[in-house]
Amino acid sequence: MDILRYVLIGLGAGALYALIAQGLVLVYRGSGILNFAQGGFVMVGGYAYYHATVEFELPRWIGLVFAVLVGAVLGTLVQVLVLRPMRESSALLRVISTLAVLMVLVSAAVLIYGSDLKSAPSLLPTKSIQVASDVFIGADRMILFFLGALSTAVLWWVYRYTTFGRATSAVAENELVAASLGHSPERIAIVNWAIGAAVAALAGALIAPITYLQPQVLAMLVIPALAVGLIANFNSFPIVFGGAIGLGVVESLMARYVSAPGWSASVPFIIVVIVMVLRGRGIPLRSHVLDRMADVGTGRVRWIPTAIGFAVMAWLFTSVFDIAWTNAFTVTIGFAILCVSIVLVTGYAGQLSLAQYVLAGFGALVAARLVADQGWPFLLALVGAVVITALLGVLVALPALRTRGINLAIVTLGLAVVIFNIVLNNTDYSGGTSGIVIPPITIFGQDVSGLLAPDRYGIMALALLFLVAIGVLNLRRGAVGRRLLAVRSNERAAASLGVSVFAAKLFAFGAAAGIAAIAGVVLTFRSFSVVTINFDTFNSISAVAMTVVGGVGYVGGGVVGGTLMPSGVGSELLHNVESIESWLPLISGVMLLVILVQNPSGLWQMNVDMVKGLAHRFRRAKPAPVVSEAAVEERVTPEPVRARRLVVDGVRVRFGNVVAVADASFVVEPGTVHGLIGPNGAGKTTVIDAVSGFVRCDAGRVELDGANLTRMTPQARLAAGLGRSFQSLELFEDLTLRENLAIASEAWSPLKYASDFVAPGAIKLNGAALAAAQEFDLMAELDLKPGQLSMGHRRLAAIARAVASTPSVLCLDEPAAGLSDAEAQNLARLLRKLAQEWGMGVLLVEHNVDMVLAACDEVTVLTAGAVLMNGTPSEVRHDPRVLEAYLGGDAEDDPDGRVAEALVAEVG
Repeated sequence: MDILRYVLIGLGAGALYALIAQGLVLVYRGSGILNFAQGGFVMVGGYAYYHATVEFELPRWIGLVFAVLVGAVLGTLVQVLVLRPMRESSALLRVISTLAVLMVLVSAAVLIYGSDLKSAPSLLPTKSIQVASDVFIGADRMILFFLGALSTAVLWWVYRYTTFGRATSAVAENELVAASLGHSPERIAIVNWAIGAAVAALAGALIAPITYLQPQVLAMLVIPALAVGLIANFNSFPIVFGGAIGLGVVESLMARYVSAPGWSASVPFIIVVIVMVLRGRGIPLRSHVLDRMADVGTGRVRWIPTAIGFAVMAWLFTSVFDIAWTNAFTVTIGFAILCVSIVLVTGYAGQLSLAQYVLAGFGALVAARLVADQGWPFLLALVGAVVITALLGVLVALPALRTRGINLAIVTLGLAVVIFNIVLNNTDYSGGTSGIVIPPITIFGQDVSGLLAPDRYGIMALALLFLVAIGVLNLRRGAVGRRLLAVRSNERAAASLGVSVFAAKLFAFGAAAGIAAIAGVVLTFRSFSVVTINFDTFNSISAVAMTVVGGVGYVGGGVVGGTLMPSGVGSELLHNVESIESWLPLISGVMLLVILVQNPSGLWQMNVDMVKGLAHRFRRAKPAPVVSEAAVEERVTPEPVRARRLVVDGVRVRFGNVVAVADASFVVEPGTVHGLIGPNGAGKTTVIDAVSGFVRCDAGRVELDGANLTRMTPQARLAAGLGRSFQSLELFEDLTLRENLAIASEAWSPLKYASDFVAPGAIKLNGAALAAAQEFDLMAELDLKPGQLSMGHRRLAAIARAVASTPSVLCLDEPAAGLSDAEAQNLARLLRKLAQEWGMGVLLVEHNVDMVLAACDEVTVLTAGAVLMNGTPSEVRHDPRVLEAYLGGDAEDDPDGRVAEALVAEVG
């Protein structure tokens, strides 16, 4: 019966997880945000209840009401003051803003209440009740279970049957459509944030009497809640409750029957991994057309200032700094290396990793064991730690390869908890508070120990920082950096150009983990004992926050972020200020919120812009116009592509119970333009997605020159000779047009993942890319970003990028959308040129029928997902079935063909 008792104990814990997770669901449904600050709301509720009942000695039920009201007000303030001003920011930055809120709340709680454990009186009866012959359970646990079930039923009913609930679902499905129907997305978001925070605060008030209050512990309750929310796809209240109860029971049983430390806390992460692998898709994050990512640097290395900076810092270490300043700068250098690793994985690749600081601790632990147990020399142990930690970083990314960037944050946060609890906080591995004793460090016979020769140790750390920084800057300028930014900007477009999204994510996580290991070694090898128990999860969040403050898209921003971490230069500079170390986390969190709302590019770019502004004020010469060097190059004659014949035979595509394409069959001959037209909803774009590998065909075949492409990935289809563009352009906004073309045209080798750290090389567009830029009149704009181009040239740039990959068959999805009649006719001429001079087969989906009939050799008409007819433009123009499909009329009512002649005007 021991099992029954622990199962019943788990019911109470599961009910509390359910309350926290239900708040997450409310916030997600109301605003599309994964709220990592939910744990902070739990903590606030617990301390509000404690303050009311202990400090003010109010009745317990009043303390409960007070805690819930405080939570509701706090949730409203976060939505109004933080997230509403960030509505045009990217989903990644909005999620980071919730981490900033978490930092602020926890830091404030530590300042007010300290880190000591506190207890609060129980609101619920604590007497034991007998549920079996020898099984007793606290009444409060059973009441919590029924309270969780009741809240689930109420929330399910409200959000299913009330007007507000239906409006929330409408906003979650499509914000613009919901707004057009009279629902205010802003008001709905505020109400859901208030309710979600109130529910979390209620959970905190109920938890306070059961467990002792401690800020970081309460805040980290967001981990199991995220796991439960993920199971329910952040949508279903009943599934949240069932998953939470199951999680609570499993944790309770593991705490009883599994003696290995840390495994009970690892259950949520294991669940996350299993769910992500089985689901095979990311949680849909609401996005906006105007999503604004943090700016990214160019990666340019200024060698002379870099050499001077290194020399000056080395001189300061040897001749100026005392022990205090030497140690402070060394700590700052270690944190700067850590922040640069976050620049790589988050700033460049767009993958939010909340495990970097824990990975740094793991790297330090590996290096310490190699030195202490295996007798390896320091440099060799450092390399070993980098390699092993990089492999661990790759393992982090593996379960999440089929998900999107934000969901990786859940995985990495869970991983951080697992590594800390099972490895770093396990005395069998880490040595606990005593750490791992290591011998004095020597490099090439020179003593560089942090205690015996702190100046040499500081110079060594400085050299590692410069090597890492230069390597990451080189990476940004190289093919690898362009691919990482392409994945960050648009995974679909990157895949269509042959970029392996999987490989890019694996590399980003692995390389960033290896750099984090260097940071961990620098931070811990300063003494003769390497202690890793301080590398906890909350400090991982702080590291991300400080990198964003510095500028997550810039290596310089990473260095600035390192100066904001505790025990470094900032702390030493303000050491005369009382309790500055205690205040730094709060100050940092507030700075992060201000940066995110005002300027997501961070302090580094703000200062660079200020310096440039001052320099421009004192410089009279006018800046030279932006004209590409390629504009004066000789005209490139395109080489014909290999002629291939595209056959689409009986393609069928189904989304659930909806058949989007029932039967699509046509042939695109080499050197011809084949039009694909039809009324709205006919399935044209779905056909292109099926042909190019972005949706799965339920039936039928796609062949290119006899080779079956039906089950190939988009990258494999491009390699076979099939390219495409997108209806929404999907250019890489952070890259110049030259870099966009380079991704499509440059030769790729996996060896670049290593060589680009050292020798990235300059961009050299191949003949096809240059010829495409010349044909589309883009040569003078190669060094501009897409946002600086006119709409017409953006359209041409998207086609030129697709052409630069020299496909045998090019699929174009509404390339003339938004163009004037003159621009559309010019585009039709260019498409004819691609077919006749380049030898490409072009599959053209377009609503502008006038352009289609002018450009195409043959036209296929789709209606209701099936082929209505194939024929020449003249045959299509006058076919009565086409008239009926487009205009809903009858051919007999048009004996003179006037309606047929009007088809172009009506549809075009």
